[in-house]
Amino acid sequence: MKGKQFAYSFLGTVIRAVVLVILAILLFRLGGKAYEFGFRIFTEEPMSEPPGRDVQITVSKSDGIKEVSKVLEEKGLIRDATLFRIQEKVSLYDGDIHPGIFTLNTSMTAEEMLGILLSTDEEDEDEEEQDQKAPPADMTVLPGVDDADDEGAPADTEETEDAADAEGGEDTPEAAEDGDAGEEAN
Repeated sequence: MKGKQFAYSFLGTVIRAVVLVILAILLFRLGGKAYEFGFRIFTEEPMSEPPGRDVQITVSKSDGIKEVSKVLEEKGLIRDATLFRIQEKVSLYDGDIHPGIFTLNTSMTAEEMLGILLSTDEEDEDEEEQDQKAPPADMTVLPGVDDADDEGAPADTEETEDAADAEGGEDTPEAAEDGDAGEEAN
């Protein structure tokens, strides 16, 4: 009796170990697939190298991201419609796709395609207006500097010099100290 009980106990332990090993392998593979999918969301390469080929798609008012992503996959612009839908959700362009006829290229990334499909003419006009109002990126505007002054001197410099001339030039306490310091150096 003890022999049978020992055999059943040993067999039960072996079966549990095999089940745990199989679960560990499945979990590892599932984790690898999830990581690969998550990595592709942010790093998916275009379907082809530039110049690629142009493909025209038509989007109607009733089309949502699901229908458009299927069309893009069928036309060879993207590899995976589900991945494209997730990329749309995590992108800056999350929103409604505007109806129209769009020319996309197989060398475009999903982010570039989303930028075209989800942008409006109003947004483009707003961006152009902001670009015209904003100073160039390499220009630094300092406080107290007159924009009209080509030399970049503070706007009130001339007024200060005129006031000093009107008061008699270097009769200010600072000027007197500077003059004394100049005499001591000689």
